[in-house]
Amino acid sequence: MITQQYRPAATAAPVPAAPARSIVERMADTMREMRAAGQIVTADSLAVYGDYTSAEVARHAMEASNLARAREVRQVA
Repeated sequence: MITQQYRPAATAAPVPAAPARSIVERMADTMREMRAAGQIVTADSLAVYGDYTSAEVARHAMEASNLARAREVRQVA
């Protein structure tokens, strides 16, 4: 006599979490958004617009600025 045997249902793999972006990357994106909107990016405006503390802006602004400029450069050809 033939009997049917069923395999247990495989559990779905959990959805991998998006990698957390560093504060420098988020700040660089905020700077690019501000420039695209025609706003002047200063330490004070960045702290207000991006909801960063003054200490975070003082510590990471230079690196974020360099990253924002590097991301804005277009390569043609």
